[in-house]
Amino acid sequence: MRIFITKDPEDLIPELQVLQQSGALFAKSLLTFEALPFACQTTAEVIFFGSIRAADFFFAQCKHDGLIACAGLETAKKIAEKHHKEVHFIAQQSGNPEQEAKRFATWRTGKKTLFPLAEASLRTYSKAIPAQDCIEICVYRTGFNAETIAPADVYAFTSPSNVDAFFSHNKWPQNAKAIAWGNSTANALAKQGIEVLVCLQHDQQQELLTWLHHQL
Repeated sequence: MRIFITKDPEDLIPELQVLQQSGALFAKSLLTFEALPFACQTTAEVIFFGSIRAADFFFAQCKHDGLIACAGLETAKKIAEKHHKEVHFIAQQSGNPEQEAKRFATWRTGKKTLFPLAEASLRTYSKAIPAQDCIEICVYRTGFNAETIAPADVYAFTSPSNVDAFFSHNKWPQNAKAIAWGNSTANALAKQGIEVLVCLQHDQQQELLTWLHHQL
């Protein structure tokens, strides 16, 4: 069984890197990331990162000493490792952003919140709080690093943008199986007419590894 995942090898957990090195798994992000000019904001009590990319581009230019929130365990781990920051709120089911956005809105009640975003962000979390408490800044732009991918048996898509990038240059192989990083990615696959076999909701890389162990 050949597995393709839309992540670069260095972004995989060690157990998936072993599969990548053995040739069972092919890992490659289909996206590019470009910094955008923005002004640092100092009035927010909370900053919310939807991805590690948002944190990377923000902290490359700005400081923040307030509370930090993020959309999932994987992002929280990377913020701690790369930027040495404590994360005070973590979305427990990052694959279900609508539900977690409501939980976040309750958690940050009364606190002005800054959202460093991708230019094409779905804004699920920022839309869930009152406009007067929300500051949005676009800190990066996502582009397609689209290329032809050798056919695989299982495709694990980590974002809606990676789905769009894949289908801009590839056709879906017959009998291939699709795995989605959460509901938004599953919806992007559904728009392409692809049925999702597994929708990962929590600690996605670990969930994927567990699923693969039952298949291999």
